[in-house]
Amino acid sequence: MRLFFLMYDYLPAERPDVAVLFGKELKQLGIESDLLGQLKAGKSLVEGQAWPAGSAYIHGGEAVELAGQLWRPLHDLLLLRLLRPEHSIIQVRDKIRTGLLALWIARLTGRKMTYWMSFPFAEGFKARAAQVGASQGSGKQLFFRLRAVCAGHVYYKWLAPRVDHLFVQSDAMLEFMAGKGVPRGKMTAVPMGVDLALFAQGQSSHPRPPQMTGRKVLAYLGTLGQSRHSQFLLEVLRQVRLQEQSAMLLLVGDGASPDEQQWIRQLIADSGLTEHIWLTGWLPQSEGVALLRHADIGLSPIPRGELFDVSSPTKAGEYLALGLPCVGNDIPDQRLVIEASSGGICVPMDVDAFAGACLRIFNDPQYASACGEAGKRWVAHNRSYEKLAQKVAAVYEELCRR
Repeated sequence: MRLFFLMYDYLPAERPDVAVLFGKELKQLGIESDLLGQLKAGKSLVEGQAWPAGSAYIHGGEAVELAGQLWRPLHDLLLLRLLRPEHSIIQVRDKIRTGLLALWIARLTGRKMTYWMSFPFAEGFKARAAQVGASQGSGKQLFFRLRAVCAGHVYYKWLAPRVDHLFVQSDAMLEFMAGKGVPRGKMTAVPMGVDLALFAQGQSSHPRPPQMTGRKVLAYLGTLGQSRHSQFLLEVLRQVRLQEQSAMLLLVGDGASPDEQQWIRQLIADSGLTEHIWLTGWLPQSEGVALLRHADIGLSPIPRGELFDVSSPTKAGEYLALGLPCVGNDIPDQRLVIEASSGGICVPMDVDAFAGACLRIFNDPQYASACGEAGKRWVAHNRSYEKLAQKVAAVYEELCRR
């Protein structure tokens, strides 16, 4: 079986739910995929075309300006000419306008068409419009507002109900889409998983960095930004330090855009906690994992609301795979992971609640160790990409039998 897979994320594919799930695990099950999309800024064409589970085809580069965003579906239309008889399924990930084009072509050619919804983009566009306000000019603000309205109408009314199968990120997202009229039987929830092979590598090969020497380390892995309320992490650190003066905060990640990167750096500079915070910026996953091995607690605060309640957080599972106790809040999928695994403490997204949970783990090494071992066991049995691949493969096989 071979998929024709149009990506929203820029190539080369770096997200684990693409690189590991499709590039490794599904390939081992006999399902190959050709990736198609645009090249990430700063990457060479050779890097962009590196893909172990098939071929990667690129037309266009990372869209920085509004004009580039408008042209992306036209780039994809040109890529659709590469469709071959061996492509039994067309799959689109998070591209609403391209999804409509792909659906039309699938119907004309008698193929199945699936859509991978990793995030509620229509709601995300709305939040971005509110965040930008008029600060970036009225033209850009109008663009974001129009994009939010059009994306919501097209996706929920025309695209999602008509695809042959819809993959979503969580059970909560499945229920959300069922409320929009998509039959439950046409959807499969595929939560974020863990590449156990990566997390088993080099468990003690990297020495503890000097920045962490003599410190109790709170760690956060992932994107930082205003919509994620990342200032909360600094507030938790401040509260923890009232009782544990050796505490520091390791931030393995960065803002998703230049303005968000500037925002987090200014936030740290204004906090008075600069000497107790290490912001690494974006790192290769292997380097980020190596740093996390030396942390004591993984933090996963995710704001409640329509954007994130339907998400499947990557970081909670990755902390647990490392044997790192997780303190996270109660969005549905994350609460399930923490409570079912006994790998940490789930609390509301409140500074005092988070700080209290962190201090409990710091002050009870035996409890911290038990959380770490329980979390590793649960992730291996429930959230490995090997097991998730079997679930996804079964959907494709059923579609191709129809």
